[in-house]
Amino acid sequence: MPPGTGTNACYMEEMRHIDLVEGDEGRMCINTEWGSFGDDSSLEDIRTKFDRDIDLGSINPGKQLFEKLISGMYMGELVRIILVKMARKGLLFQGRMSDALRTKGKFQTKHVAEIENYKEGLSNAKEILADLGLSPSEDDCIAVQHVCTIVSFRSANLCAAALAAILTRLQENKKVKRLRTTVAMDGTVYRTHPQYAKRLHKVVRRLVPDCHVRFLLSESGSGKGAAMVTAVAYRLVSQRKQIDETLAPFKLSRQHLQDVKDKMRVELERGLKKDTHHSASVKMLPSYVYGTPDGTERGKFLALDLGGTNFRVLLVKIYSGLRKSIRMYNKIYAIPLEIMQGTGEELFDHIVQCISDFLDYMGMKNACLPLGFTFSFPCRQAGIDKGSLVSWTKGFKATDCEGQDVVDMLREAMKRRNEFDLDIVAMVNDTVGTMMTCAYEDPNCEIGLIAGTGSNVCYMEEMRNIETVEGEEGRMCVNTEWGGFGDNDCIEFIRTKFDREVDEGSLNQGKQRYEKMTSGMYLGEIVRQILIDLTKHGLLFRGQISERLRTRGIFETKFLSQIESDRLALLQVRGILQQLGLDSTCDDSIIVKEVCGVVSRRAAQICGAGMAAIADKIRENRGLEQLDITVGVDGTLYKLHPHLAYYVKRMINVNYKSIIYMCPGKLFYTIDKYLYAMRFSDEMLLDILCRFRKDLDSGLARDTNPTATVKMLPTFVRSIPDGSEKGDFIALDLGGSNFRILRVKVSHEKKQTVQMESQIYDTPEDIMHGSGTRLFDHVAECLGDFMEKQKIKDKKLPVGFTFSFPCSQTKLDEGILLTWTKRFKASGVEGMDVVKLLNKAIKKRGDYEADIMAVVNDTVGTMMTCGFDDQRCEVGVIIGTGTNACYMEEMRHIDLVEGDEGRMCINTEWGSFGDDGSLEDIRTEFDREIDRGSLNPGKQLFEKMVSGMYMGELVRLILVKMAKEGLLFEGRITPELLTKGKFETKHISAIEKNKEGLTKAKDILTRLGVEPSHEDCIAVQHVCTIVSFRSANLIAATLGGILGRLRDNKGVPRLRTTVGIDGSLYKMHPQYARRLQKMVRRLVSDCDVRFLLSESGSAKGAAMVTAVAYRLADQTRQINETLAEFKLSHAQLLEVKKRMRTEIENGLGKKTHESATVKMLPTFVRSTTDGSENGDFLALDLGGTNFRVLLVKIRSGKRRTVEMHNKIYAIPVEVMQGTGDELFDHIVHCISDFLDYMGMKNARLPLGFTFSFPCKQTSLDAGILINWTKGFKTTDCEGEDVVGLLREGIKRHEEFDLDVVAVVNDTVGTMMTCAYEEPTCEIGLIAGTGSNACYMEEMRNIETVEGDEGRMCVNMEWGAFGDNGCLDDIRTQYDRAVDDLSLNAGRQRYEKMCSGMYLGEIVRNILIDLTKRGFLFRGQISETLKTRGIFETKFLSQIESDRLALLQVRGILQQLGLDSTCDDSIIVKEVCGVVSRRAAQICGAGMAAIADKIRENRGLEQLDITVGVDGTLYKLHPHFSLIMHQTVKELAPKCNVNFLLSEDGSGKGAALITAVACRLREQEQQNK
Repeated sequence: MPPGTGTNACYMEEMRHIDLVEGDEGRMCINTEWGSFGDDSSLEDIRTKFDRDIDLGSINPGKQLFEKLISGMYMGELVRIILVKMARKGLLFQGRMSDALRTKGKFQTKHVAEIENYKEGLSNAKEILADLGLSPSEDDCIAVQHVCTIVSFRSANLCAAALAAILTRLQENKKVKRLRTTVAMDGTVYRTHPQYAKRLHKVVRRLVPDCHVRFLLSESGSGKGAAMVTAVAYRLVSQRKQIDETLAPFKLSRQHLQDVKDKMRVELERGLKKDTHHSASVKMLPSYVYGTPDGTERGKFLALDLGGTNFRVLLVKIYSGLRKSIRMYNKIYAIPLEIMQGTGEELFDHIVQCISDFLDYMGMKNACLPLGFTFSFPCRQAGIDKGSLVSWTKGFKATDCEGQDVVDMLREAMKRRNEFDLDIVAMVNDTVGTMMTCAYEDPNCEIGLIAGTGSNVCYMEEMRNIETVEGEEGRMCVNTEWGGFGDNDCIEFIRTKFDREVDEGSLNQGKQRYEKMTSGMYLGEIVRQILIDLTKHGLLFRGQISERLRTRGIFETKFLSQIESDRLALLQVRGILQQLGLDSTCDDSIIVKEVCGVVSRRAAQICGAGMAAIADKIRENRGLEQLDITVGVDGTLYKLHPHLAYYVKRMINVNYKSIIYMCPGKLFYTIDKYLYAMRFSDEMLLDILCRFRKDLDSGLARDTNPTATVKMLPTFVRSIPDGSEKGDFIALDLGGSNFRILRVKVSHEKKQTVQMESQIYDTPEDIMHGSGTRLFDHVAECLGDFMEKQKIKDKKLPVGFTFSFPCSQTKLDEGILLTWTKRFKASGVEGMDVVKLLNKAIKKRGDYEADIMAVVNDTVGTMMTCGFDDQRCEVGVIIGTGTNACYMEEMRHIDLVEGDEGRMCINTEWGSFGDDGSLEDIRTEFDREIDRGSLNPGKQLFEKMVSGMYMGELVRLILVKMAKEGLLFEGRITPELLTKGKFETKHISAIEKNKEGLTKAKDILTRLGVEPSHEDCIAVQHVCTIVSFRSANLIAATLGGILGRLRDNKGVPRLRTTVGIDGSLYKMHPQYARRLQKMVRRLVSDCDVRFLLSESGSAKGAAMVTAVAYRLADQTRQINETLAEFKLSHAQLLEVKKRMRTEIENGLGKKTHESATVKMLPTFVRSTTDGSENGDFLALDLGGTNFRVLLVKIRSGKRRTVEMHNKIYAIPVEVMQGTGDELFDHIVHCISDFLDYMGMKNARLPLGFTFSFPCKQTSLDAGILINWTKGFKTTDCEGEDVVGLLREGIKRHEEFDLDVVAVVNDTVGTMMTCAYEEPTCEIGLIAGTGSNACYMEEMRNIETVEGDEGRMCVNMEWGAFGDNGCLDDIRTQYDRAVDDLSLNAGRQRYEKMCSGMYLGEIVRNILIDLTKRGFLFRGQISETLKTRGIFETKFLSQIESDRLALLQVRGILQQLGLDSTCDDSIIVKEVCGVVSRRAAQICGAGMAAIADKIRENRGLEQLDITVGVDGTLYKLHPHFSLIMHQTVKELAPKCNVNFLLSEDGSGKGAALITAVACRLREQEQQNK
């Protein structure tokens, strides 16, 4: 793939995208021939004059331009041409050129590789250039190497860019967030160039960070590849042969199907005859139903439906005559398992109890209603109201029922209850019920078919042919029970080994064989058996049979329907298989799809063959040449499988009727034909949802927003109501011919209440179409009138302005009108800020003032109105004349607005979704006609498919076309029907009403002059239903996209939210809301959504936006006042620096030392390391509950190194709180163990002792403990020399001897550790749990120690800075609160303002104060927040991390028991920021004082110095170090201060101090 002599790439592309090859299944390798990329001049902007020279001199000028930029054939020549030009200009080889350098091809690509070799590159360059007759200098060699690097780097970068494009395409094809793939590489440049592969890999990973790519070098080249292609082809041919052989028995010939039909016909006849009925496999059971409906039926009827774990009772009202219709009311009851498996009496008593409840519910207990009983279990009927149960199925096991008449059992149960009386007229099974339901709509329906979990058929047979029933006149419906067809082996010739395996594993082995080949209960299991067989033969799933695949029933028939969907890509098929635990390849998916296809096709074909036998029998019974008949159909397999109905229909010439559609026969199919494209599967809606999600992303991104169709306009509404809003507000609502003004009072007496008073003003046409000045003068006049009537003209109330026209905003109180809509055409307003125009009009009047705080559109107003009632509301939707949506988006995703914190409401303007052609596949001819006739063709295409403005017109266009073709109104078309706008959306709502719908249809159509028939009314109702259903489905898909985004933003597995909704279509249409809500819940099943209807419209929402803005402004002002004390000015920081300098001088002075707060303790460390230190040293580190012993081996010379070995020992509590002897005996015991461990007990090693407790040193090896801290309470130590105590402990043990050279604290150790790496390091800083600094002071300045020569490290102990009150002017009430409750009140005040131990506690105190004032956590101070120390400083570091989204901040607060909102999180983050920033700044001010003192000590204009730093606050806080560095830079501009992070200052540092002391001691001895 990468450059060799040439360059090219190939990859596996989805077949559905390759238009040049037939077929959509699977993948195919595409040879890109990418060398010609740029031949169309698309790369002209990156080609250089050298590239053009290369091209002009090539064999094929103007071709393979990309290859000429990157491949090995041209790379050496490119370098040569560059070198020639540079030499000519005197930039190389002192202007000399050799003949060889002028000769094409003399500088080869292999030379580029050799020159870029890491070690020998420059020497190789010298040799290569010498071979070219040149005498290069060292600078020439370096320059040539740099040229080679640039040329080869460009090649790798361009190659990476092209490869990244392929990887991105693969990622999109697979629809995965993160692609994991392998790229096979070959080619001489990639193999031989020392840097090429690394560079290419690195750039690819930078360009496509969401692709995990492994690069694999081809070992045997393309020859082995050709063999592998051949091997794969051979495998596939062999595999195909075996698969074809396996599936061949399922592919039935026409003769096979004719034989099935003939044998079905034989079994039908045998079942009808008295003599053969007993042995027939098709039982042909009489149902005693003698006729189908003729349209005269009328009355009220009760129906029972028992066939599973649920039991239904229905009241059916049938009306005859011109208004023939059926209305149904039903209630569903559960049948508990104990009833299903109890006694017969218990079961039928439960049924009667349910009937009693239903009759109570309907208020009809006194009526003796006729009853029909659908009993979907095998029964032998002796009359229409008599049926003996043959056997229970479907999990029922009630005793004393089999063999009994179920109608009698029901009657006896009713007698026992004795509450009501019913006339049980009929008992039927579900197949007969299906036929009768469809026959009511279509008199031609005389066959019923169930094609679902089970399979069965009934039909109207001539009585003369039914020998098992007396009588020869007329017809009777016969329940064939055809599932048993073949139980006598008559269809063995089409059964496969897989059918037999399924049969053998079934509960009723040997029975219902036909059903097992055709019904939904078994098809999936047949597929599973085939998959297992193919896997065993190594043809599927890499030959691995998973445990899931071995599980019976795992492959449900619904998966066949999904897998065979024409709209489902193989990637989605793989997804289904992965849900089943089957890790499939693309090839596996193709095979599985093929297996499903042959199994379901055969099922449909033999079902069709059986149906053909019945249809032929009916035709012959009636002696007809041609039979026209309708089949009533029900069953999930027929309804949901994408092809089954088609295959069945192909088998016979019969019209099919599905029970789910209630429309007269042929007309129903015509409507379906016209409106097929308006019906969407769930898969299609999910696809639309994904398209919308992509458009949301495009609208939010800065680069793609200008071309995005969904504009995602920021509204600058940053918060929804939180319940604490209060005040008096004005709301203006301008969006149509009426202009509304409201006064909204929000109060907090007992609970939050809202009072509203409003007035509506007309907006005359001449004002709407006049000048902008007149329009806003009119608005100002109306507002003045309203305020006059409200008697509030003397008040300046906050105003919210609902302006329902497209606007762009850069702040909340601004709205720049993009374009007028809704018949407004006021001149001079487009492109202007409507808030400024209104303010100007108000100011011109001069009789009142108004503070316009917010301008919003109606969608945002809806969300805010509902947000007041439900604080979970974060989505607003309008579905009315127009449609739109808004929602609360994370700021970090909104590129168009500065800032990453919090959320902002985004106005999606989703009406324009699809304007880029992305919805062309679902738009119909009627949609296109609507668009062409609109005011804005090509725009707002989504809105034109779903909104109320267009829906009525859409229906009108459909009706016109159907009428023109003679399918409606007997072909009559009236001028009214042809008039645009005559059929309105309100008519659709009226026609779809449950009760009066058909009556309304007749009235509406009559007014249009078409004189509709009853059938016309039903058809028009059906058209309206399909159009409005499509609207609800499309809105559900886009709303699902928003809900999915909210869920992903919050990082939760299940979203719980509320959608505020408004709009005339949603409110007025009788079915719309229910359909929309149901589809949303199906599409985003992982979202719990509450839909809340906006009651007060968008105007109240504008007031709520204003109230929230008012609350936030006041809250922000008070919070800013609270935090202002932490925001130190430059002048204040300079003052801190000045005071620190004063305290440093006081600490150094003999007279002032005692009273100084910064003690400036001498450490007697007189020098930093110089690199000559050498030897083995022991170090002890005591500073807490653990004690460390270290052996540090320091080696000097060229390869200077420090090697450390250490062991950690615990210090038991009883030792920490025992006697001094016990503590130091324990320490010595640990040292002894370590020396044993290291085998060094006999060596007298120098030892450095890091003792991190307050000490006063009198020499390097003497330190008097001032007091214990950190939980130590050992007696007899305070006031004693700790080195002396250690030496005494060593003497007591007499096991080893050590030379205790130095006792140090951790700050000095940190400085020494860094000084070993960086000689300019002369300052040490600890910024962690505590805070301290040390530095090298001139001896002449340290008055507490004798001597003026040289320098000494001074341990400042600066934590006590300010203990004398010198920092009181910058200390806050929160600092004082923390200090008052600390263990050492009044001490270490500077440390308490800048160290990790206290910052979290300062934050906690601020949060408590803000919560008390109602700004945080809804004013509730939790017990957790009251707990001292709960807010650790580590949480500041986490919360202030730039990478941490607010959602994660909320997660941290929730860990602390703080239930925060998004706004709370922003405030907490701000509090943490000001506290840590101040800490870093005053720490920096102290450091600036030290640096300036050292500079002045040395009389320098500019000081270069390094600070060695350690401490968790410095290391882990995301901003502390940067702020501190910046502060030092600003306050000490004459000092260049660098910071170096220390590694183990307390251990390694102690050893280095010891090493320096030993070096100095040796030097002193030598000098003596």
